[in-house]
Amino acid sequence: MKAIAVVVLLGALIAAGSAGSAPKRPWLWQCEQIGLDQAKDACYIRLLLLDIDRSGNPATELPKIDARAKATPSDLYQRCHLLMHSVGREWAREHHLTLEGLQKVVPRSNDPGCSAGFGMGLVMELGPQIIKTGGKSALKTCVKLPTRWRQYTCVHSLGHALMRGYHESLFLAVHACSRLGAQYAPDCEQGAFHDYWISLSGGDDTTSPIHAVRSPRKLCAQYARYAVQCWYRYWIEQAPGPVIEGPRDLLRLCHGLTGTQREGCIAGAEKDVYDTPFGQMAMCEKLRAADALACVRGVANQGYAGHPKRELELLGDCRRLAAGAVKGCAAWFGKTFNVMENGRFLRDGCPLAALSLRSACAWGARRWRGPLVTFS
Repeated sequence: MKAIAVVVLLGALIAAGSAGSAPKRPWLWQCEQIGLDQAKDACYIRLLLLDIDRSGNPATELPKIDARAKATPSDLYQRCHLLMHSVGREWAREHHLTLEGLQKVVPRSNDPGCSAGFGMGLVMELGPQIIKTGGKSALKTCVKLPTRWRQYTCVHSLGHALMRGYHESLFLAVHACSRLGAQYAPDCEQGAFHDYWISLSGGDDTTSPIHAVRSPRKLCAQYARYAVQCWYRYWIEQAPGPVIEGPRDLLRLCHGLTGTQREGCIAGAEKDVYDTPFGQMAMCEKLRAADALACVRGVANQGYAGHPKRELELLGDCRRLAAGAVKGCAAWFGKTFNVMENGRFLRDGCPLAALSLRSACAWGARRWRGPLVTFS
């Protein structure tokens, strides 16, 4: 009898040990098991929305979602920004969000992934309310947000919202953005052009405009004043996108273009390069000064925000560029890192840069309140 009891006990211990050593399932693992991308995305959207609803407070829950998504061994975080566009719009509809209530629910995070995507979705859904004042009422909310990054994201989102409020009329949306003033118009306009390129495929709940112009060379020539904004998101919205393996591919894509058309094309193509920011910079190093500086504006340096060592290393790589682009590169990274660090990089970053870069870095960082146009 005792022998039987011992065997039973050992079996129970082995079972318990096996259960304890079983690998922990990743967050939202149910969706990861789905093979079809469209169905997988629908699953993620449903569960993410459920998570936020249960929390009762999107502003504090989204930073937690950012952390969980980053810790998940899947591509969830890489897809989270776009997924959260849909989640944010759905949440805003469910809760009858108004412009007056927007500031209370915008995520309290500078993370460009899930949090930024959700915030953009909220603003997009407010398009019909926003067009009543051409975006000016919403702009007042944007500028009251507590960090520069959130202000920028909100203004960029206005361009998307105006496009949707005006039923994908690019002319009306860009015109409304231009009336927001020189400090805000360029980032709003970039959001409008971004939405236009998305709409050509009907992605992200958009509808393709009537008589759409599908060639960026033609469209961006028509909107010559906004050529950089126009080109910047074109390449990344192509499916499949171009194969860009080296600087020759960048130059091939932008062959024959000059001025701001060329600048926007190269910056946008560089943004579509699938590599680390250091890998992207290595491509810029092989270009002549004007093209190199445009290339730098497509480098995803926002991925290193909050990592001082990497920020300074990337800034240091500006010294590898053609001589005429070095100071412009340092100024650009100074400005954009200062945006991500909400003013701290001017104080804590630029003084630690290589001596030859410090002055340009500080010059750019002091202009962090100005429009960015090509940053995200």
